[in-house]
Amino acid sequence: MCAEIPSESPNDAAAKPTLFRLFRAFFLISLCVVGGGYAILMVADDVFGRKLKWLRPGELLERLPIFQMVPGLIAGNTAMYVGYKTAGRLGAGVGLLAVALPSFAVFLCVSAGYAWLPVENRFVAGALLGSRAALTGVIAGTLARSWRRTVSGWFGYAVLAASAVVLVHGVVNPAWVMLGAMAAGVVRRFCACDSIEAEDPPAMAEPAASRRRRAAGSCIWFSVLLLAALLAFSAYGAFVKFGLLCFGGGFPLVPLYVREFVGETAPLLQLPLEEFSNFIALTQATPGPVSVNAATFFGFRLGGFWGAAAATAGLLAPSYLLTTAAFAGIGKWRRNAFVQGVFSGVRPATGALLASATATFASMSVWNAADGWRFSPFGCVLASAAAACVAFGRAPVMVLVFGGAILGAIFVH
Repeated sequence: MCAEIPSESPNDAAAKPTLFRLFRAFFLISLCVVGGGYAILMVADDVFGRKLKWLRPGELLERLPIFQMVPGLIAGNTAMYVGYKTAGRLGAGVGLLAVALPSFAVFLCVSAGYAWLPVENRFVAGALLGSRAALTGVIAGTLARSWRRTVSGWFGYAVLAASAVVLVHGVVNPAWVMLGAMAAGVVRRFCACDSIEAEDPPAMAEPAASRRRRAAGSCIWFSVLLLAALLAFSAYGAFVKFGLLCFGGGFPLVPLYVREFVGETAPLLQLPLEEFSNFIALTQATPGPVSVNAATFFGFRLGGFWGAAAATAGLLAPSYLLTTAAFAGIGKWRRNAFVQGVFSGVRPATGALLASATATFASMSVWNAADGWRFSPFGCVLASAAAACVAFGRAPVMVLVFGGAILGAIFVH
């Protein structure tokens, strides 16, 4: 239900969009690209825009603001956009499955083998500390780099400050912080305290699709809706919540992970904070979207293979439903006052979540509150360097995390 995607020539079979080529391309991209959704988007833009010519060169980069505004993974929203333009909702489902499968398979193996990781070894412990310090800088640099589009005007700073205060005290689930920020944005929008400028991208045209393909896409859509409803009322309902509140990548979800899975009072798992930080560092060094890696790990701890599958499905289901609905009327929903209000509130709240995630990892690499606020010069220097690389350059996250691990193994005793 979108415009035909041009190929190099009518007779060029290699460039003609098909579901198999779509699946293969995104499967290989997700399998080979390390560094999260932004890295996958950059590679996909080159593959589908310059090489296959299914899209205009640079089209995925132009749509990045939309991918950030719709709940879900950046990598997943990218794959669904290409798939939707190829074959409607069916193509979106195929693209999402292709980008998630390698990540699920690889991190399932990582989760199963984590217990054998010799964390007491001096070199391994140093490597993990170095990767945590680098990750602290990566999150801080991400916040600094996105600051202008995340926080603006008096309302943005007010939401940021209120969200940060609530998160610091830790008495409220971070999910309620996000929902409260959304509600504040809607109230502000309808009170017309000031104008919210929205850039109206050209509406996505819908191509003529076969009745069978449209029917298959509708069946997938309603099946995913049923799956999301079932998971929401099961032990894996937290992952459906994560999928609904995942804006702008996986890092803003860290405070929600801590609330649900870390510490003796966590309701679902009681992971030690250090083990949680080591696991997050590993998600940066393995292929695929970071949030899928996280869902696979937590689900595996909850219920083995089938738990990992249920957790990953719970994370992805809301993204598929909301994103395909948004793509169906992309020109209309951006101009909708309610939607504008929601996102005017969620952007600064996301900034507060990133700041909270930075503080969480800094407490395990730059200083140690549990050990008399012991300060680590090595962690501070490494985190600062990583933050500068992300904020002012284009250093790959994988390089920073691996580099931090190598430096930690050499210099930390």
